Amino acid sequence: AQPQWKGKLALAPTETDFQPVVTSVAQAEGAPAALAWLKAIKGNASAHIEPDNETVTADVNSGQAAIGLVDHYYWYRLAKEVGTGGVHSQIAYFAPHDPGYVVDVSGAGVLKSSKHQAAAQQFVAFLVSAQGQQVMAGSDSFEYPLHPGVAPPTGLRPFDELQPAPVTIAQLGDGSEALRLLQQAQLV
Repeated sequence: AQPQWKGKLALAPTETDFQPVVTSVAQAEGAPAALAWLKAIKGNASAHIEPDNETVTADVNSGQAAIGLVDHYYWYRLAKEVGTGGVHSQIAYFAPHDPGYVVDVSGAGVLKSSKHQAAAQQFVAFLVSAQGQQVMAGSDSFEYPLHPGVAPPTGLRPFDELQPAPVTIAQLGDGSEALRLLQQAQLV
């Protein structure tokens, strides 16, 4: 949010991946400070407010922006797509326990109204099984598997070495606080 980043920051504020970061900052610093931060990064990113994280990642990799805030897997996907010779950027992590350092969770569930309860439950059971997590770890998702014994994709920092902010999934909530702050900052 510092002035030296004016014109150098790329951001996709409408991406749902950004909401947990906003919520974490608000939890750690308070809503007024989070709003001030959002307004400052909006000013710094005004030349690079992008529609999605893929564009943010591409902007940084091409040198159009110096930094961008995305989940790690966007960079790994781009790196796989463009190959070693096309990578002109790198992953950088926030400082340990920084409010911006958030572990997002991808989840699955079965709607009570589903007409295919048994099949849906079987699918969710497969997703969390060793076999399902191995499929994910071997894919181009570059997300962390959480099943014990299933290794993450090559190149990812080991999950147990991550040092995210001490915010729980429950504290991240449903994103409504983040959305309210993003609207107040006129980023969405």
